[in-house]
Amino acid sequence: MKRAKDIFRRMTLGSFENLKVGFDAKDKPVLRCVRPDGEELGTSALSTGSRDQLYLALRLATLERYATKNDPLPLVCDDILVHFDDERAKACLEILGEISKTTQILFFTHHERLVDLAKQAIPQSSLRAHELKTSLSVDSRQKVG
Repeated sequence: MKRAKDIFRRMTLGSFENLKVGFDAKDKPVLRCVRPDGEELGTSALSTGSRDQLYLALRLATLERYATKNDPLPLVCDDILVHFDDERAKACLEILGEISKTTQILFFTHHERLVDLAKQAIPQSSLRAHELKTSLSVDSRQKVG
């Protein structure tokens, strides 16, 4: 949880500073996100972007912890930043760049602005960008199969 908290704080640019486990009305454990002023929010009260950042922070922290005792697993991401504004996307890309030193990260996107942000956030020695310029076309006169 400590590493997830640090990642989440960085991804949200300090909008949240802590994560803690609380309990709901039925005494079921729930995750609480804590703002700098102490306000606690449940996951359902988060914006879509903040919720995505939280779940990504938890996933990345788990991946890092797993790699301390096992061979690292690759991480495949497909347009995971679609609900992030540019500042938070750049912060996330910086974190992914750091984690890529110990595990392979494949990041797929069709948003050119994210590629530009990645080039700003990740050292050139750690980034390989591949652009696919062809599209698949099917001749409707051909029989398939």
